[in-house]
Amino acid sequence: MQPKEDLAAIKALFEENGSFVILSHCRPDGDAYGSAIGLALVLKGIGKKVEVYVEEGLQEHFQFLPGSSLLKPTPKEAPGPSTKIILVDCSNERRPGLYFESWRRKADLNFDHHIDNTRFASLNVVEPQASSTSEVIFKCIERLSLPCSKEAASNFYVGLLTDTNGFCFRSLLPETFELAAKLVRLGADPEELSLRSFRNYPLSRFFLLREVLNQTQFVENAQVAYYILTQDMYQRTGSSPGESENFLYYLQMVNSVAVAFMLEELSPVLTRLSLRSSKQFDVRTVASKFGGGGHKQAAGARLKLGLKDALKAVLSEIQALLNSTC
Repeated sequence: MQPKEDLAAIKALFEENGSFVILSHCRPDGDAYGSAIGLALVLKGIGKKVEVYVEEGLQEHFQFLPGSSLLKPTPKEAPGPSTKIILVDCSNERRPGLYFESWRRKADLNFDHHIDNTRFASLNVVEPQASSTSEVIFKCIERLSLPCSKEAASNFYVGLLTDTNGFCFRSLLPETFELAAKLVRLGADPEELSLRSFRNYPLSRFFLLREVLNQTQFVENAQVAYYILTQDMYQRTGSSPGESENFLYYLQMVNSVAVAFMLEELSPVLTRLSLRSSKQFDVRTVASKFGGGGHKQAAGARLKLGLKDALKAVLSEIQALLNSTC
């Protein structure tokens, strides 16, 4: 819960300024989009000028979100000094990408729920116990008595829905379900939004998933499962990087798997790592070895290594994690 002084500062920021830019992280997920677009709709509802940016722009899969047309690729040019900058679902200033970094502007407000958030903005609202950044923002909107339209509520609901994998995580608090009910009362359609979030993919994603599952490897007595994504796989299947999100859930369906991870080739010397785990294994400790972070059961990093060396390094750290936890 935000202290009263933070709420007062947020209220003043919203009331005393007329122009805002909202950014979220690269490789956006449902919470990145939902929290950014939802907040933009709330601010537009009280008469503010708002731009919403994500470096890659809008993925086709999330075009169903009300207000998604507001979202644009991050421009190279920074906004004017009178425009206030809000970052959502970003644990540090690098997460929005290189274009934002080139602006060399400090964020005025930071909404997030990652435990490793570096509190980089002038005003930081970080709640690690929250299910999602959408939850953090919606609670703030409630406390400020700001109007939340059906369209904004639908975006926040998608943020809650996707960051909890359909409300199925053991760590969820009753408060999250209560907030979801409030969003439904405001007009969010749980059936429609669930279908569009989880069963609304292009055929190319199926082809990519088929390739991923065919080359998935199981090691450490099937306690660890992993796959590798290459640029060639995207080309063969006609898919895009955004279509590979959440494939690790398929690996976690195997009852012996304690840690699942994937490595994605970004360049010959840069590899993206994404990790998931069962509740007893803290994969943040693995991600942190490579300068990354995230949550206990969901974390990631970017390794300045080629795929072969990255695989060797990650497997070594996961083996150490298994040994230390057993």
